[in-house]
Amino acid sequence: MLPRLAIAGAHTDIGKSAVSAALCFGFDFAYFKLVQAGKEEDKDIIASLVPQAKIYPNGFTLQTPASPHIAKTIENVEYNGLQIPLPKTSQPLLQPLLLESAGGLYTPLDSQNCMIDYLALHKLPVLLVGGYYLGAINHILLSIEALKARGIELLGLVMSEGKEKSAHADSFDSFIAQYSGVKIARFRHFERDCENADFQAKALELKASLCALKIL
Repeated sequence: MLPRLAIAGAHTDIGKSAVSAALCFGFDFAYFKLVQAGKEEDKDIIASLVPQAKIYPNGFTLQTPASPHIAKTIENVEYNGLQIPLPKTSQPLLQPLLLESAGGLYTPLDSQNCMIDYLALHKLPVLLVGGYYLGAINHILLSIEALKARGIELLGLVMSEGKEKSAHADSFDSFIAQYSGVKIARFRHFERDCENADFQAKALELKASLCALKIL
């Protein structure tokens, strides 16, 4: 198992937190959100779906639900996103670290840097999350090329299903796979329930797929 892994999105609100929760459940990753902007915190999603997960404090928290470079200006705070330290895990091989970025690869991290700059600086292997919507193939392929151009290791792509399943999901996957050569797993939509039973079942399906494809 990798000691560190980054979850990055091909777009905003693509399902990164749900995929992160699935990996925390299936592989026992410890969770770390690099930058949180807005009062609804992604780490709360992780905690609700995986109560036993180890969750570190956010790298930096902003209250304004906006791009971090805008939120920091509104709140009159200064920080250098590249200097946000990764949590030091006491046993990285026993409980590896999962970092969830915010937005897409070129979402601003602060006033001068983007999420991809942090991933490159810390040499974090990336699992990219995409979805099924008009324009998704373009967003995903651009993200793959951006990671390659920066020399960032791309482990694979997780396609996150929405509540309304796309009739063309297989066509999306096959085109992306043949064009990019990237391995693709699919995370199926789950229904929330008090015991998280459906989430856990879908998370274990994703784990099995990632292992079978030798992505993780």
